[in-house]
Amino acid sequence: MHSTIPLIELKNIEKVFLTDEVETHAPSAVGFEIYHGEYVSISGPYY
Repeated sequence: MHSTIPLIELKNIEKVFLTDEVETHAPSAVGFEIYHGEYVSISGPYY
């Protein structure tokens, strides 16, 4: 059982990729919470 208060909370996260011709929103309005005792991994390419 975990605490009801998150250790980390992210809200409305978004990433915009810009090129000369187009603006791509991916992802958009993402959020999550990490609680004490949870294991989390985030991976992806580094730009």
